[in-house]
Amino acid sequence: MAELSAETLPATVAGLRLGSVVAAAGCGKTELIARATAAGTGRRLILTHTHAGVDVLRRRLRDHGVSSRLYLVDTIAGWSLRYASAYRGRSGLTLAEPRTDSDWTAVYAAATRLIRSGAVKRVLSASYSGLFVDEYQDCGASQHAVVTALSESLSTCLFGDPMQAIFDFKGQTPVDWDRDVFPRFTKLCTLSRPHRWIKHNNEGMATWLKQIRTDLERGAPVDFGNLPGQVRWTALPDEIGQRHQKVVGACLTAMGRPGDLVVIADPVNLEGRAKIASKLAKQGFSNIEPVDCKTAYALMRRLGSLGSSDRLGPTLDVIEKCMGGVERAAFDHAIASRKRGGSLGTAKFGDDLINIGVALSDGGSDVLVLAMIDAFAARPTSFVYRREMLLAIRAALKMKIADDCTDLTEGLWRAQNQARHAGRPVPHRAVGSTLLVKGLEFANAVVIHSDSMSGKDWYVALTRATHTLTVLSSLRRFQPAA
Repeated sequence: MAELSAETLPATVAGLRLGSVVAAAGCGKTELIARATAAGTGRRLILTHTHAGVDVLRRRLRDHGVSSRLYLVDTIAGWSLRYASAYRGRSGLTLAEPRTDSDWTAVYAAATRLIRSGAVKRVLSASYSGLFVDEYQDCGASQHAVVTALSESLSTCLFGDPMQAIFDFKGQTPVDWDRDVFPRFTKLCTLSRPHRWIKHNNEGMATWLKQIRTDLERGAPVDFGNLPGQVRWTALPDEIGQRHQKVVGACLTAMGRPGDLVVIADPVNLEGRAKIASKLAKQGFSNIEPVDCKTAYALMRRLGSLGSSDRLGPTLDVIEKCMGGVERAAFDHAIASRKRGGSLGTAKFGDDLINIGVALSDGGSDVLVLAMIDAFAARPTSFVYRREMLLAIRAALKMKIADDCTDLTEGLWRAQNQARHAGRPVPHRAVGSTLLVKGLEFANAVVIHSDSMSGKDWYVALTRATHTLTVLSSLRRFQPAA
């Protein structure tokens, strides 16, 4: 094949029968998908993994002025469920509302069965001129089976980066590019021009990141000994108190730089990340939550299991998990005083809030639980640092109050599912994990070493910032986790 140029590549991709494109972080993958869609004929089916990814693709397509008649963007999960549900006789799908990982595995199996049966071959050919699948490194075996089946009927090009394959498969096997992808979907090219940093006049960081990628691909240690001016390394103390102090100090320093900021911390320790956000709550930091947040479910189960007994403690647990400045001990004393006929704490908390607390200590309704949460959030001394979790809990309570769900855990699931479909606004100052910030970019990033971070975690973390990067680790040179 003749050498591919930036001008001819979109048309080449649009005309592929079966192929794939590997793209390093920030090297124009989404741009290529948009331009190739515009260069094609007919309506392209474009699939990805998350609703946030759907939003990114739609925005880029709109930015390029691509007519909406030329594409349909959806998640692999959503498209598979819709087709398998529409042809249940052929797909064999019995689920109406999949929730668990095993439910979704059944959905993908049903969609694969339907496509392979040939029952929708004409429908697919009439509906779509071809298929693009983004972020293919995030595919598990069951999703790969859906895409492979679709490729029997549709011209297909896959886009992704094996170095960013850090999706939480929960037992599923991620695709192996050499074994599963390239034999059928031949690699057309690798995108390596670092547009993300070039457009911000930050070629020093781009060159350094290219070398980091090469080192990580061959399993070499991460080395922060020779850094460009936009990258800073700070020693992370072993003593936990000094460690937290150093992290907060680095974040406060990074806040002084123009643009948004992300703090990337331990990928497996959600509560540890939340603690960082809590220490920076007054500065407006907020934790990015996983969709199936275990903390929220635990809180809802406890709150919902008490019935008419004391609900004050569990309600305050919710509040303390979501915001700082609660002053729980003082509030408990105020309630005890009010029960004795006293007025302790009235100036600090007000009569209404104390009276709600008294009522909840004797049982209290979901209406009172919601009222207390809202009242604490409205206090000028409170700083919410887990906004996503708080919004989901409030939505669950509202559904329960309106009898739109059987219990608070079902309400929470519905609220989180709705939020997943609506997409999530990313905080201007965010704390998250590599899994939760993958695919996003920020002006500035602070990356905190943890023993659980693999080479792929490090690659994703180090490539989020366009302007400045601060790394905190005990050693300048170390081997990432396997």
